[in-house]
Amino acid sequence: MMCFISRCYRGLKRRYKRLIAPKLSIYEEKKNVEGISFANHKKVSAIIPNFNYEKYLDERIDSILFQTYPVSELIILDDCSTDHSVQLIEERIRANRTGIPMKLIKNDKNSGSVFAQWQKAFASATGDYVWIAEADDSCSVHFLEHIMEGFKNPDVVISYCESLTMDESNRLLMSDLREWIDIYHTGKWNKSYINDGTNEVSDVMCINNTLANVSSAVFKKGDYHNILEEAKKYRLAGDWYTYMNILRLGKIAYCKESLNYHRMQNKGVTLTTNAKKEFDEIVSLQSYAMKHFDITEEVKEKIYERRATKRRQLGLQGYHAVDYYSSI
Repeated sequence: MMCFISRCYRGLKRRYKRLIAPKLSIYEEKKNVEGISFANHKKVSAIIPNFNYEKYLDERIDSILFQTYPVSELIILDDCSTDHSVQLIEERIRANRTGIPMKLIKNDKNSGSVFAQWQKAFASATGDYVWIAEADDSCSVHFLEHIMEGFKNPDVVISYCESLTMDESNRLLMSDLREWIDIYHTGKWNKSYINDGTNEVSDVMCINNTLANVSSAVFKKGDYHNILEEAKKYRLAGDWYTYMNILRLGKIAYCKESLNYHRMQNKGVTLTTNAKKEFDEIVSLQSYAMKHFDITEEVKEKIYERRATKRRQLGLQGYHAVDYYSSI
């Protein structure tokens, strides 16, 4: 009975916190932005992969068009949406007066994989940098202004920032994701940094996926087709696989400001994935990292510790993970 009462109390507390949490508005933020000019700014292609996110598309499009550091183009990839997404996108393109080229690319049939859409994003982009902005997310109008600072180092291949989380109504849930990312409380993400990509994987990304949301990142354009083809083998962790392999090619830059607004929904992939499948993929990616990167014994201990913790959290005591992709 006490456990039931405790659960009810925690549930009511969460609901109360959500009710009093501030609502995020890029439209209010835009009002306070004065004209900013960036001389010789780099060409950034913003790509929105969309499937049935009509509800959030207007804000996602505006969050890109409002950037103080302008994108060179906005491409929207629709994966055979069954809502009114296509009509909304086409109307936005007709009404566009920003001077930023916008276009819609429609699939003839559903791709069945977010990573097929990422492949199309890199293939379609004409810019030197690619921002995959998920259709249900949003961001500060200053997002690119800060992210592109990372690319002043020519060796950087991924530049990303901290994310906050919000609910379906734009109410703030978490002001940052350090609780999820910095699971050993190292303080690493309390300040901005640039790090060698392979060192980033060997030190921290081999333990857990430390880049929580693709919308928070901009990539130097490259030929990542084969990497993304392998990523399709994963339901939950394909993004983790992708980041690790792109980081073999250069450095990573991190900005500590929560400029990306990651939307948490009740029926997201991470909330509906089977527990065993989730655990299998975590183990597979950790094994992959230990096979392909130079990882110290101290860090390996943390990997095995995280496995044990995750096994308990998922209620899988006694379960032995299936390492589906150990041959990759």
